[in-house]
Amino acid sequence: MPSFLTSVEVNSIIASMKRISSKERGWSLIELLVVISVIGILIAFFVPPIVGRITSHARCVATEQGLRVLRDAIMGNPDTQIGGEMVATGFKNDIGRLPRHLIELATNNPFNEPYNKVMYVGKETIPRWDPYLKKGWNGPYVREDGYMRYLDDAWSIPYRFCVKDNETLGIESAGPDQIFYGQPGSVTDDDIRVRF
Repeated sequence: MPSFLTSVEVNSIIASMKRISSKERGWSLIELLVVISVIGILIAFFVPPIVGRITSHARCVATEQGLRVLRDAIMGNPDTQIGGEMVATGFKNDIGRLPRHLIELATNNPFNEPYNKVMYVGKETIPRWDPYLKKGWNGPYVREDGYMRYLDDAWSIPYRFCVKDNETLGIESAGPDQIFYGQPGSVTDDDIRVRF
């Protein structure tokens, strides 16, 4: 004989199913979407400024390193030794003057490709190194990759020479605001410089 549940038993089973504690209860889809949205908004609000500061700092460090490399290429590295003796190196020591343009650190003939597109005052072919006179272009003084990246800072703004009272004092980058200090629109002096 089949046994059937009475209506009282069915009601007690349904009531016990409804009495699930809050600990056992799961999250609804809407609650999950709200939580995920709030987390997404917080991430969107806080992450970009942090990443921006990290990126800006990394560009400053890369630009400072690039400026030091250019300074050493121009003035020579005072720590260079051969056989325990100090050796005079650098463009200025080899040629007897500062470069008229940073391209002269990569080539002695700025009329060849890809350098011929860059114009500057005093553009000339520099004599090659003469081992007897110990003078002439003995480069390249910078690593050339074909894209002339050594000409620009980490923000793709060209470096320029620092000149004061007709004397070249060093090289500078426009820095994070990408405007050289003293030019219209420049509010702060965030330029990055190295002195010779």
